[in-house]
Amino acid sequence: MTSTVRLRTIIGGAILTLLWICGFLFIKPTLAVDFGGGILIGLKVLVGLLGLLIIVLYHIFDRPNAETTKLSLTTVLTITWLALMIFYPFKDPNNKEYSGAIAFFTLLAGLAVSLLWVRFFADEII
Repeated sequence: MTSTVRLRTIIGGAILTLLWICGFLFIKPTLAVDFGGGILIGLKVLVGLLGLLIIVLYHIFDRPNAETTKLSLTTVLTITWLALMIFYPFKDPNNKEYSGAIAFFTLLAGLAVSLLWVRFFADEII
């Protein structure tokens, strides 16, 4: 059986995701961009939104086949989930009432990651 998966798309998506995560990790939260007219946006938020837009547009316009796109998006979700598990501080001292919401949705995302990888390994697509 020949594989129709293009590794260039998967590796490109993984590199873009790692750069997006580095934007969250290495940009100080005190930096901001002033667009004038009273519009002030944090640089970390701006880089996060632009990075997510770039990743989505990369997967929209680089269309090798459907399985490669699904595998690349699964890789992006896995890297993002692992970064969330490793780097996010789940204990917020200022928020006593709703401190477990992010942890709950991280567990749900982990379930989604597991189900997606089971799908790829069970169908012998890779």
